[in-house]
Amino acid sequence: MLDEGCFKIFYREPINGGARTFISASTATLMDAVAEFNLLKGGFHTPLTVERFGIDGIRTHRWNMDGRYGVPRCTYSGDKA
Repeated sequence: MLDEGCFKIFYREPINGGARTFISASTATLMDAVAEFNLLKGGFHTPLTVERFGIDGIRTHRWNMDGRYGVPRCTYSGDKA
């Protein structure tokens, strides 16, 4: 079994407002998780924050994106000192 961990995507719901969370546990890469988000929750443009958690529950990376089709910018990497 592969260590895929999970991705947690934070976004803002445009109609009712407020912060929302989407968890993608069946994807292995950042862009696959964002594609799944676009497919299931798509239809609006919102800034995204994506965090990757390893199978042990420790956050390994964090990215910010200006929108669903934005370029991810790594703001946290677990291997940084």
